[in-house]
Amino acid sequence: MHKELHSIKIIRNYMARKNLLPQNVDNIESIYSFFQYLSSDESKTKFNSLYIMNYIYMYIASDEVAKRKTSSRVFEDLLAIIFDGEVTDSKKRKNIKSEVPECFELVQDKLAGNKREKIDLLFGENYGVSVKTLMMSNKEINMGSFEKKILFDGFGVTKYLTERKTDSDMGLGSKPRLKKLLELLKDNNHYDKFQNRFEKMFSFIFSDDIILAIKENEKMYLYFFSGEEFTTLFTSKIANIDELLKILNRWEGNSIRIDRSMLLESCTRRVELDFSLLNDTVIKLVNELDYKLHETYIQYFNEENNQTLKANLISSIDELFNAFNLHMKSLES
Repeated sequence: MHKELHSIKIIRNYMARKNLLPQNVDNIESIYSFFQYLSSDESKTKFNSLYIMNYIYMYIASDEVAKRKTSSRVFEDLLAIIFDGEVTDSKKRKNIKSEVPECFELVQDKLAGNKREKIDLLFGENYGVSVKTLMMSNKEINMGSFEKKILFDGFGVTKYLTERKTDSDMGLGSKPRLKKLLELLKDNNHYDKFQNRFEKMFSFIFSDDIILAIKENEKMYLYFFSGEEFTTLFTSKIANIDELLKILNRWEGNSIRIDRSMLLESCTRRVELDFSLLNDTVIKLVNELDYKLHETYIQYFNEENNQTLKANLISSIDELFNAFNLHMKSLES
């Protein structure tokens, strides 16, 4: 865990006392409301908000780190600390078999496992959130496991449940091949049953709320969906194959891939974080001092004239706090 997250944990407590954070997180609105505040003009002169913004930029969104797979986990760690939750891969969670629709009784373990994998953050005992982070160039989203063998079971298409090209050019690995497979179901009078099964499976597996973050160096775009909004977007289109394939792209292995365009267009909760303002705030001084602090204590243990280093550092700290005092009124929360 980055050392700055320990600082954010302290900041989180101060912000909670000022009612800038919810006491308990049990819906997507409470998370969305905080990020609305973080992006507001009011927060741009508040030290605590600027510190969080600076962390997101430095370790998640900037070009230097955004392409690293670790940036996704860093974002989850940040959300867990801000909203007093837990990253689920650090805690064993059991499948909740009783929630699986009765019609899937014989395969409830697999479906419960599909659902469990989706939750990245847990708040309290019952509220889970899935978090997806993307680069601006990523037009496709990997939504994770969605059991293809269960979905297509009994329709006589097992040999087509592959990503590779087949002689019939049907399959799951591309939108054109998937379309031919779904049209085959319709020709064989299986599509109504497939539609019913898809709706039940999708509504169960993706019932938890979702946060989608798109990174673009000095900007980050956040989209917040309730599980019902997300699942309804898909189930409302399943009756028409062409409409469904505007958002459903393909399978890769057992994971379903979707097109992000229609999903983003449907979102009613959006936040844009603009990090370009940070260099015009006191955070720039904090970053400079932080670098100076680390540089100095390393030199302190490696150079003989360390008393001069100590004096210079103390002087730098004193200058920083004088700068804080000049802006204390606007930086007090």
